[in-house]
Amino acid sequence: MPQWKFPYDRDGVPSLDMRVQTRRGSQIELSGTVDSGASSTVLSLEHADELGFAPTDLRTDSEAVIADGSKVRCWTTSTPIRAQVLRPSPDGELHPWGPVFAVRPVFLEHASPLWGQADFFAVFGVMFWRNIAPPQFELSY
Repeated sequence: MPQWKFPYDRDGVPSLDMRVQTRRGSQIELSGTVDSGASSTVLSLEHADELGFAPTDLRTDSEAVIADGSKVRCWTTSTPIRAQVLRPSPDGELHPWGPVFAVRPVFLEHASPLWGQADFFAVFGVMFWRNIAPPQFELSY
């Protein structure tokens, strides 16, 4: 079983870079939080635009409940999105690692990327070690 440990970022967050692509070929690289409390992957409407989605490609979904308990408007799309983890090499370059997998994000007006349970955690086993220095998390598939 392939596995890799990643250090938390300098803010103490389990952050991970990903390459995200639509079926139309538009792709972007995003840094987001590996969030076991997020039921879905979350991206912003700005990311939807960067991925080539027009407003007509998005449909209003039910409200999303965010971490503070408030409800916000959200959108989804039926267009598949593909993602792959980017792993830093010793020279600092990012390289694809692990499987390419389907992502069905919820888009919010203003949001930092969150890699959530419905897709990211369905593909990867995730272990968190906050009690070691430096804190790390491990992915396996």
